[in-house]
Amino acid sequence: MILNTVWADIYYTFLVACCGYAIFRGSRSEYIGATIMIAGSLSTLAVGRLFGTSWTGVEVGIFAIDIVALIAFIHLALISDRFWPIWATAFHLLAVTIQTAILVAPQITPWAFATGAAFWAYPMLLALAIGSYERAPLTPNCEIDSR
Repeated sequence: MILNTVWADIYYTFLVACCGYAIFRGSRSEYIGATIMIAGSLSTLAVGRLFGTSWTGVEVGIFAIDIVALIAFIHLALISDRFWPIWATAFHLLAVTIQTAILVAPQITPWAFATGAAFWAYPMLLALAIGSYERAPLTPNCEIDSR
């Protein structure tokens, strides 16, 4: 149980750092992306605490949250002028695909299922942070010298 707590602490620290950075440095696309990630993570936490998660089969509540988040990321990728939402959407699609795989192959071990589904959140957050970094200069009103 302590291992789950440590990994959860690492994830939520990474979530706060990346989303906080996106909110601090980003624009509208980064704000929306950070909101989707925070809402999805907190909703998953609430559903997991409320109903419990055994990771031996499809967790219907968590799967529904991930589908809604996927739809939100697809919409963001379509309306945004930024490139990172495409990467975040692709990473999240992989997570949803892993959850769908348990429907087809229920013999997948719970450990492989749980880690495979959770792994793709880290590249999503990293895409958000990189997109935020590339969005704006560190100092406002910074001009490039053309000499």
